[in-house]
Amino acid sequence: MRTRLLVGGCAAILAGPVWAQSSVTLYGSVDVGVDFVSNSQGKHLYQESSGKRQPDRWGLLIKGGLGGGNTVFARLESGFVTTTGAQINPTSFFNREAYVGLTNDRWGSLSFGNINDYVYQYVGRLNNSIPGISSFYTPGNLDGLANNHAMNNAVKFESINFHGFQAGAMNAFGNQAGNFSDGRQYSLGAQYANDLVKLGIAYTMSHNRTADIFGTFSLSSLLGQPLKQGTMFNASRYSTLAVGGSVKVGYFTPHLTYSSVKLENDEGSATLNNYQAGVNIDLSGGKNFYILGLSLDHSTFQGLAINQYNLFLTDYLSKSTQVYAGVGLQRASGAGARAAQFGYQPSTSGSQTVARIGINHMF
Repeated sequence: MRTRLLVGGCAAILAGPVWAQSSVTLYGSVDVGVDFVSNSQGKHLYQESSGKRQPDRWGLLIKGGLGGGNTVFARLESGFVTTTGAQINPTSFFNREAYVGLTNDRWGSLSFGNINDYVYQYVGRLNNSIPGISSFYTPGNLDGLANNHAMNNAVKFESINFHGFQAGAMNAFGNQAGNFSDGRQYSLGAQYANDLVKLGIAYTMSHNRTADIFGTFSLSSLLGQPLKQGTMFNASRYSTLAVGGSVKVGYFTPHLTYSSVKLENDEGSATLNNYQAGVNIDLSGGKNFYILGLSLDHSTFQGLAINQYNLFLTDYLSKSTQVYAGVGLQRASGAGARAAQFGYQPSTSGSQTVARIGINHMF
């Protein structure tokens, strides 16, 4: 449940009638659980960790009515680690999102700041991790479905919701004198949703962006670049195409997601293809108290093939609180293949199993 603080009374008198309809909503999510990893750099691992069901975060959503169908809004969102109390990114306080904008109920919205791209916004909610845990995402989350790559210095336009359809475009400036493309990013997307069907498609292009290829696939080189632990692959162009959908059929909600990540430099290009499919089953007969998720992933990259099989069960104690349990079995094949589920250290072999039980509370 979100906490809304209405700005009224004395604030309205001081600020004038424009701010009489303003509000500030405090929201967030806290998730903690216990993990078992069958092979974490060659050893069994038992640990307590946070943010594996949903990222631990808190934020402020500010809205102010301007009249004539116009509203000013701003969002400030910060990620943290519940088990230690630390910030996710110690060099950036509002590290998840920070933006301000204007919206009109006829034309849409325009916002400026640090904003998540459309791959995450329109397709991220349709993949195997919903419901699930972070390891159900695609290898290394190189496609950005897990929301760890917001776009700095971005300008975003998004249309109004027209009978369930919405679309938008974003541009993030590189801020490099004399070179407009250096560090520039842009994203396009569209989505449709009603009570039964959800669809999303998005494309994001980044110039001069890095990727953890060694940590994800244990490759010692890619496109002429030597790689090792802690050394990132530098892509002159990094593009992601993602499309997904789900449909509710009685107590069953099958879903499909596809994403393609293309990494380029002067030596050529390499493409990661991810295919996801699954079904969520309402075991409570339409009451949405108990949800069972079954899903599988198949990914291919540079002669490697990665398959993962997922099982997830959620007990919704309320709309804001859930207890859950999940397990993912990953099998990697190909020369030198090592399994490495997203969010965990890689295995020393081609197999890795991650199991987790936890509790997630949203406010």
